[in-house]
Amino acid sequence: MNMAKIEEDRFWKDFLSMADYFSPAINPIQKFLGVSSKEIIYILGKTLGNRCAERLSSLELKDILSELSKLWKDREIGRLEVKNTKPLTLVIYNCAICGQLPGTGNMFNCAFHEGFFEGLLSTYLKKEIKVYQETNFEGPAGTWCRRYIADISL
Repeated sequence: MNMAKIEEDRFWKDFLSMADYFSPAINPIQKFLGVSSKEIIYILGKTLGNRCAERLSSLELKDILSELSKLWKDREIGRLEVKNTKPLTLVIYNCAICGQLPGTGNMFNCAFHEGFFEGLLSTYLKKEIKVYQETNFEGPAGTWCRRYIADISL
């Protein structure tokens, strides 16, 4: 196993352990302040999108989106496709981040991708970009899919 794969596996293990460990402490504060999980996940997404744009700033935007498509596939977190360039329309199929919560039969109201793509595009283009979830729909085998539209064209 190569070092990059080991580090990536360690990151996900650390992230999940950290979330599980801090959840009992964060949840009461979150409720006291009236901050929704959707807002927290949006901020996490936006922060990661900003960092992604900084890390991949030497690439063209189309190449960044291609790299992200590969990452989604390689890490089995869904399938990311650019469906249109005018306006920029992205679809994530089989989303493992905001898919169906086990045992609830409901879809988690997740804003990770809106935050991620807003952070990525705003940082990369050096101007404020908005990304809207246009729809969500059930995909193959009952998995969740979402369509996002940005207020830009490529």
